Amino acid sequence: MKSLKIAIAVLIGLVAVSCYNDFETPAPRKLYTNEDMTLMGLTPISIAKVKEKFGPISNTGTNDNFATTKSLKFGTLTSEETKFEGLTGWPEAANYYIKGKVISSDRQGNIYKSLFIYDGTAGIELKLYSGLYVDYLLDLETMKSQWVYVRLDGLYLGNYRMMLSIGGAPSDGINTAGNHKYYANSNLDNPKVAALNVFPGEYTTLEANDILEVTSSNYKEVLGTPANIEKSLGRLVRFKGVKIRYAGVKNQDGVTPPSLKNGGNANPYPSWIVTDWGTPIFGAWYRWAYNNSEQNIRLYGSVLMSYNDEAEYTSDPGIYGIRTSGYSQFAMKPIPKDGTEGTVLGIFGIYSKQSTFTGGSNDWAQYQISVSRIEDLDFPKESLLSDEWITANTPSESLNPPVKNAGDDYDGE
Repeated sequence: MKSLKIAIAVLIGLVAVSCYNDFETPAPRKLYTNEDMTLMGLTPISIAKVKEKFGPISNTGTNDNFATTKSLKFGTLTSEETKFEGLTGWPEAANYYIKGKVISSDRQGNIYKSLFIYDGTAGIELKLYSGLYVDYLLDLETMKSQWVYVRLDGLYLGNYRMMLSIGGAPSDGINTAGNHKYYANSNLDNPKVAALNVFPGEYTTLEANDILEVTSSNYKEVLGTPANIEKSLGRLVRFKGVKIRYAGVKNQDGVTPPSLKNGGNANPYPSWIVTDWGTPIFGAWYRWAYNNSEQNIRLYGSVLMSYNDEAEYTSDPGIYGIRTSGYSQFAMKPIPKDGTEGTVLGIFGIYSKQSTFTGGSNDWAQYQISVSRIEDLDFPKESLLSDEWITANTPSESLNPPVKNAGDDYDGE
């Protein structure tokens, strides 16, 4: 009977969606409610409880094969799924749904095929499809948002470099260097498939407590302890009065500050980065990301921001990287000068195989901020580097990153 209820409710939703998308016979799009979830026979569960079920995120796995790629299925494993040795099942989760407010947007292309939601207990990434801003509202000017309901049954909770997300089944592929890669989950690329589990809800407003506020006076407490760091991953965070910090790259005064270390490696900032060849390859870069449309090369850019002038490692409290996609609409816009103070609003994340959340040489974490809009990088216009300065000071080798072999553009993670 429960399965029948779910099937009927989903069918009604799909019919409503198809009517909404029929240009000749438009109809109001159905917006789901708690009552709709009850009719499906589902019980609410918090995002925090779902993330806790995964266990320690430090157990990311080495992702060398499916045995070392850890993921959790919401529901019972099929016989076919036993080939994914790192996959476990959570049968009870077939009865649950989560509900959260939209806290990210892909309108400007910096956040790709991902939708982040927050329910007051935690934030989580949904790995979906492109063009999500059309289906799910977020207006950071007015703080208008929308509830999203997720029926967990049949979806997968995956861990990539200590960031949890909900998506489709584990997957594998070949990267641009010809290396095999394994993923704990995958995107629900087809909107019709995604519509079986992810439902647009009522419109709402982001309240003050939906955004974590960080300042120079509270960062050690708010994002400086292991417990607070872990529970804040996936949240929308506003960093106020934070400074741009160059490291290992010449600044506007001709000075090259020391590189910041990531574990035992010394990394430069600002830079573009390529990771497909194993050992990361960097190039000094004074724009938010690298985009060469003629050669079809688009690379992530990393710009460092800091509350901690004494930090030596990217994992130290007060050090955060602004991560920008080469596909974003603002990829090639100039960045602020070294030492510029401003405000940054974005999703708080981590990139690390292992982390103690305490900083130092044994902690390989890089804390990363993904913004939805260029407007969320709020620095004085007069602080931005000029195109003339960038042209004169960008090293020639930075203009010629490694040429991809085939397949998709650089992973860049």
